[in-house]
Amino acid sequence: MRENIEWSERKITEKQLKMIWTLARQLGMDSELLHTMVFDVTGKDSLKKLTVPEAVGVIDGLVDDGARIRRKRKKRVKVGPNVIELLTGEQIRLIEYLVDQLGWDNPKQLTGFNRRVIKKERICTIKEASKIIEGLKAILGRKQKGGDRKTRRFN
Repeated sequence: MRENIEWSERKITEKQLKMIWTLARQLGMDSELLHTMVFDVTGKDSLKKLTVPEAVGVIDGLVDDGARIRRKRKKRVKVGPNVIELLTGEQIRLIEYLVDQLGWDNPKQLTGFNRRVIKKERICTIKEASKIIEGLKAILGRKQKGGDRKTRRFN
């Protein structure tokens, strides 16, 4: 039978311990420096003696010092060949962002670009959205690098 231990009294989890070491390595800390930091934050001399809230405090301290927590990407689910995946909200937002960065304020500009790249006026699928996104990124990269085609001719 499990004991009912209050959250604030639970010992550090294995995941938190790994996270602390990963963040410390990002900052170039060795074991001694990490333990000194842990002692300064919690008053404890061992990582394994930390409680869950103390571990959260140490992780927050490491993040404040400049370490970055990287999220794992979700694995893509394979779909059958006869399944059409519709574009995602994230793709829509990215396209809108890129169009804004390009300064395309007329919707006909994107429609014309769509016709040229995917041979359709509207983007419907993930693959079409990916093609449009890559094209917009390429245009934006060229624009930031040295102007668009029209301005390069006159330079």
